[in-house]
Amino acid sequence: MQDLQYILGIGFSASDITRAIFISFMFAMFARKKSNLWYLALIALGFDRVVWPIIGMASTGAELQTIYASLGAMVKTFTDDLGIYIVRYLGLFVMINSFIWVRLRVNPVAAKKTVPA
Repeated sequence: MQDLQYILGIGFSASDITRAIFISFMFAMFARKKSNLWYLALIALGFDRVVWPIIGMASTGAELQTIYASLGAMVKTFTDDLGIYIVRYLGLFVMINSFIWVRLRVNPVAAKKTVPA
């Protein structure tokens, strides 16, 4: 039980939740009605776990060797962190699905476009 609590705590820590909400919102805005949400969440997970850290390191002026070492460490510890990735994936899926649900409920309520006379 302690391991599950640890995985859930690391999967969505307070520092990562704003990033997850932002990524989920952006992916939900570009999703279509009949998009495969499981695949979309997988792409969002890749963006969250690979692209975002690389952009963050590059924007702070990290050297290329540091970025390569970080990617190598991520690949090396992938199996150890698999539970965290699964929790993060499911969380991104739920958030993307929630944002799409809200978007589909708000659009019919929006004001109708009128044709100018």
